[in-house]
Amino acid sequence: MDEIEYKLNTNNSVLIVNAIDKLISTIKSKYKPIERQRFVNENEELKFLREKCSSKDARVSMTACQGLLALVELGVLEIAHTMSTVVTLLPSTHNYSAIISTMAGLLILDLKARLVPGHQYKCQFTLKSPQHPFITVLEKNKEAEDDVLSQMHALCTHPDYIVSSNSLELLRPVFLWLTCHPKRDGSIRPWQLLLSLPQSTAQSSLLLACLSCQQMCKPALIERSYAAYSAVTEAAVYRQHRDHVLALLPMLARVSSQLIKLHRDPRPCYVLIERSFALDAPELRSVAGITLMLLAENLADTSALYLHELFNLCLNIISKYEYPSISLNVFVALSLQWLNLPSYLTASALKVAAKILDTYQDNYKDDTRLHTPNLKANKTFQALLHTDSHLSIIFKLNQNWERMRDNPDKLKSWLESIAVVNDEVKLELLPFLLGMILEKRKEVWYEEIVVRLIKIVVDLVGYKKEVSVQILPLLVYKIASDKSPVVKMECLRALPLMAKTKENVPTIVSVLNKIKANKGAPTSFLIMLYTSLAETQVRCFPYLQEMLVDPGVGKQDDLKWEVDIAKALAVQRICEIRPTSHGLELVSVISSLLNRCGDKSGSVATCACVASLARLWRGAALAPHSTWAALQPKLARDHRPTVQISICKLLSEVPSLRVSTPEFDKLISEAVRKLWSVVAEGSLPEVVEAACDALATYKIDDYKLSDIPEIYRKTVKLPASYCKTPADAARRPEDVLDYVPCEIWPEVFKYTNQSALPGVSRLAGRLVERELRAYRSGQYALERHEPHALAHLHHTSVARGLVDCFRKQATSPSYDFPDAVLLSILQTLTSEYPKPLPPFDLCFLPEVFHRGSEWRRGCVTLAARQAQVSPSARRILDTYLQGVSSGTAEESDILIVFDILPILCRGMPPNSLRPPIERCLADSFAEVSNFKLKGRGDEKEHLFIKQIDKIRQCLECDKIHDANRTLLSQIVEHYFSMISDDNVAWPSFVSCCRCLSSKYLERMTSPSGWWEVSAPLLRKSCGVRSCVAALPDTPHALNWLNEIIDAQAAQITEQEYSLRCMLPALKAAPPDADSTREWFLQLMGRTQVAFNETEDKSAKLYLCDVFMLCVVVFSGLHALDADDQLCASRSMRHALLPAAAAELVGRETWANCTLQILEWLCHTRTAAGDSGTALSCQRALLAARHADHFATHNIWTRLESHFGRDIIIDE
Repeated sequence: MDEIEYKLNTNNSVLIVNAIDKLISTIKSKYKPIERQRFVNENEELKFLREKCSSKDARVSMTACQGLLALVELGVLEIAHTMSTVVTLLPSTHNYSAIISTMAGLLILDLKARLVPGHQYKCQFTLKSPQHPFITVLEKNKEAEDDVLSQMHALCTHPDYIVSSNSLELLRPVFLWLTCHPKRDGSIRPWQLLLSLPQSTAQSSLLLACLSCQQMCKPALIERSYAAYSAVTEAAVYRQHRDHVLALLPMLARVSSQLIKLHRDPRPCYVLIERSFALDAPELRSVAGITLMLLAENLADTSALYLHELFNLCLNIISKYEYPSISLNVFVALSLQWLNLPSYLTASALKVAAKILDTYQDNYKDDTRLHTPNLKANKTFQALLHTDSHLSIIFKLNQNWERMRDNPDKLKSWLESIAVVNDEVKLELLPFLLGMILEKRKEVWYEEIVVRLIKIVVDLVGYKKEVSVQILPLLVYKIASDKSPVVKMECLRALPLMAKTKENVPTIVSVLNKIKANKGAPTSFLIMLYTSLAETQVRCFPYLQEMLVDPGVGKQDDLKWEVDIAKALAVQRICEIRPTSHGLELVSVISSLLNRCGDKSGSVATCACVASLARLWRGAALAPHSTWAALQPKLARDHRPTVQISICKLLSEVPSLRVSTPEFDKLISEAVRKLWSVVAEGSLPEVVEAACDALATYKIDDYKLSDIPEIYRKTVKLPASYCKTPADAARRPEDVLDYVPCEIWPEVFKYTNQSALPGVSRLAGRLVERELRAYRSGQYALERHEPHALAHLHHTSVARGLVDCFRKQATSPSYDFPDAVLLSILQTLTSEYPKPLPPFDLCFLPEVFHRGSEWRRGCVTLAARQAQVSPSARRILDTYLQGVSSGTAEESDILIVFDILPILCRGMPPNSLRPPIERCLADSFAEVSNFKLKGRGDEKEHLFIKQIDKIRQCLECDKIHDANRTLLSQIVEHYFSMISDDNVAWPSFVSCCRCLSSKYLERMTSPSGWWEVSAPLLRKSCGVRSCVAALPDTPHALNWLNEIIDAQAAQITEQEYSLRCMLPALKAAPPDADSTREWFLQLMGRTQVAFNETEDKSAKLYLCDVFMLCVVVFSGLHALDADDQLCASRSMRHALLPAAAAELVGRETWANCTLQILEWLCHTRTAAGDSGTALSCQRALLAARHADHFATHNIWTRLESHFGRDIIIDE
């Protein structure tokens, strides 16, 4: 050993090699295979050799490492053990080159040892564990990258074909680590190495895998991402790989967008895009449109410094290649904001933009070519498409457009879906929607499409007012250039709404003033626009005020009444929103309009002015008594019906403004006299009803007997207590009584216009309601027998007057009262009140059953109302219900029972209600049991369906007795097993089930409580539970889906049906609510448990389907596809999942769920056992790579095992 040590210290390379060779020979001579483990651990020469591998002398350490490799080749040491030994030397080594070269040699030996003829080599190392030794070196020492890359190049260009042909697989984890690590500085050298290799499937796959992981949305990584895409594109252009160039162009456009958003210079990227398009390849026309559309999005964020290059690039694309018109539309729509506000800084750029606009205006032609199929056929593009959520959304939009652009019904249906989706998604679709608005179609039906689109994009201004800067120029352009009056009108209506951004106000005012000056629109329409502008932007009120005050405004041919109406409605709107400020300034306009609009054509304007005064009263801007004093001389005598109605509505405001002043008391007195005179003298029922409704707002103490017209008080006599002397008896009641006696109310019903009896009934009902609210429990206590009438109530009791009259006419009819009057009184007595009427004997009611169905219905209803407090009412109902349960009752009697069921369930016991309900339901169900549901329409004609609807209404009522609620719930539960889900009554039955309590719903629909889980029962349970989950304001509504999801996993035939049922419930759930996120986390947890507990592949795939459907719906991207396709097609869900997952984890409200979603996707790739699902989950992880957890929790290291070899998939 001393000799060897001496030679190693000589600094002579020959002697050093000789010494190591002797050491190797000694080790080999002492080696015994049967004692390998002990020998490796204890042999002194081997220990010495390992020690010299860490020598400070570079030649010694290099030669010693070669010695270790030689021992492996000689069979003394194992490859794996030696590799571990070399790795342990890293902390103490002084020569990383020696260690790395030794690792390379060991990797070659390992590769050859693992090769199996006929099988593809698979590298045993990964990014994590077992970690590739080169990665271990790089983590220990960042400066060793050059040495590692040198060895990687040597392996890739190894003279041995076996090594070189498998080198990419051997080095795959290292390439991924070098190019994709989110926390290290990027270097272009790994890309140069990879691109320098001969093109092959393995090289292309690894290249795309590395590209797919570039995090271009991160400020710290955008430059590295651009460098990567730039290097790959440069190589593809140089080699004229047209398929690769076609696939990379949209991604370069996306990179340029991120460069702008992160305040980097995008011009080198523009140059590269232009060079790519310079290939003159016919294939590039497929990608020209989508690239142009993506570049258009840069216009919203770009600096003026880069604007000229962007416009130039896009003009070159437009000039050189065929493109879909929708792409040019999008670009023009977003460039209008620059053209709208020109400046010196953008002068040269806008000259180019003007050329693009000329191209749009002059060279329009109908689209007939389909571009997306060619893109979809490009495997490289497909590999990159799903790694960027926004690109996949844009591609999907273009696909939809090519499929729907000539089908108005499909377009309308699609827009309906987009209109209700959440605003974040609509904001992402905004450029495309603007492009659709600029589409120049000749078909008449497209006008309606454009109008719908304008409404959708204008609604976005309420969510994010900054988008109005983009929308306003487009609206102005459409107003100036569109030939459709309908579209122009819609744009003009939308124009004032853009004033939410103050910077838009000058443009809007300029447009409106030009229209006003040129008299290009009706004055009434202009007033409406100025009103909308003043409503949107408070500082624009003077423009409206000028329109309202200026008598010379408008055209010669304007209709006077139309202008007056427009002014009055404008004033009314301003008084509604700002009564104390601007509303008060318009009092002079109101006065002028009231003076001018005295004829029949001015009725509408007068009514609007009166409504404006009511708003000013409510806002305390005007004193009511002085206003009424000014109005009364003219308007109180106005005979125009609509004006009379508006006056009544104005006077109905008075009670709510009550103050204790003599002026106000006088106003109330005048108001009630006016209203009572209208009730008595009105010839038009609608006027009389309006007066009655106004009177109903006053208390009965607000008016005296003298205020009531004489026709109603003719029968009033002084009570005996007021007639102690003949002189007292000779006095008129109205001069003596300080209250309104009860006997006038039947006279009000009798002598008022018979067509206005509903209004009288509402007036009396409101007074009865106030009266009953004041009664305490003692009023309902019975000593022995019920009183025959309500004579014990106060003389002012309205209920007493009506009951006494009705009882008298029912038992001893005088025929002074027409049936219509008595039925109206009966309707008043049977109205819904907070309490029943005080108890009185109702035994007289059966005496009028024979007078007709309306009488019978009213009397039975009155008995039902009084059943809580009246024994006689309960006896009448018992008799009536027994007749119904006997099976001999007419259908009208059956319907009466079900119509008043909510009332019966408050006062009747279950034993009385069960027989008639069960008998009626059994008979009616027998008639519909064999009717199948073919479509919505006439199913409501069946008696059973009507009865089920009434039971639903009863269950919805919170006033029924708990015992009766239990009865009805049991009856509904009974029919669950009897009604099939294709029966005509099934939809109504499901609606009824939604009203059951959780106890009965669980017992009825929970598969865990059934003896046997069958497909028909499961379908019905799914239908009911999904409808319950779709109910609004239901806490934790989605929990109703849990048992169905678990049970349907085992029912292959019903899985698609269950997804269809669940979709409305998922749409109804607020996507950003805490309860939704909690349920979604529970769903992921339950699916992972199920994956571990079941081997059934169909069950696993179904749970994945549910997860994907939830992600797509909660993200809002379900609007990109029809609901039936989303539920029926698993491939459709797979295609939407990546973009949807990225959208979801990108929301701030879902930040707490991001890590769990990423973990679930990682787990499911292998757990599902399905290649399509694994690929979709992998793409979803890539699309969501911009989330912080992707780097902080090393999610990126788990991607490697699922891509890199076969990222290009034949789909």
